[in-house]
Amino acid sequence: MQKIETGKKETIDLPLDYANLFPTPTFEQWDKDYNYYERYLTPDILRTQMGLAGEHNGIHTWWCMPSARTHVQLDTATMITDNKAIIGNWRSVCNRRVSYTDSVVYSNKKIYRNTKLLHNETEADAFLSITDSKFNLYGADKPGEKFKRVASKSYEIQSKRFLMLYGISAASAAVSFIGIDKEGRLIINSYMVEERKVEGTYITYQAVMVQMIYKRQV
Repeated sequence: MQKIETGKKETIDLPLDYANLFPTPTFEQWDKDYNYYERYLTPDILRTQMGLAGEHNGIHTWWCMPSARTHVQLDTATMITDNKAIIGNWRSVCNRRVSYTDSVVYSNKKIYRNTKLLHNETEADAFLSITDSKFNLYGADKPGEKFKRVASKSYEIQSKRFLMLYGISAASAAVSFIGIDKEGRLIINSYMVEERKVEGTYITYQAVMVQMIYKRQV
């Protein structure tokens, strides 16, 4: 770790939709594309998806964090085909928060899509050490500072794309998407989702993604 602390922090600039898949933005196809990913949700994953619902002035809302049922999904091409592929040491090269919003107005059956960068972290650094059973995360507020341990969790990978991090019991796991891109970088996406709708008028799906991309350290 000392070698990493003294080494120069690397950052990469990637498109805001990098390694994400979206439903086709047409009224007829959107639901079909969204429902396609239900096949990857295991009983263990579904047990973690406890959302909050409410209504105010005729606007119905539903909120879930972290969510495994998002309209934006990590590209299936990044699936983890061998769990041993993630074992090792990784350093962050991209740390950002992005909002993706799809809205439809029923009267004209038109879908509106908006993507917005909320934050791009360029100062703080992160180092991830993964064994066959533990995720150990270390962080530093600024380049050159010593890393401090942020978390040490047990983990499971399910359906080759869901990362479950937990302390004592997997029943209380936090769920993220995990994958490896064609460049060999480790991607971990966590999503907060909110659905807002007025019956018969419009519906809006918003996903706020925290994306961490790591480069293997040798």
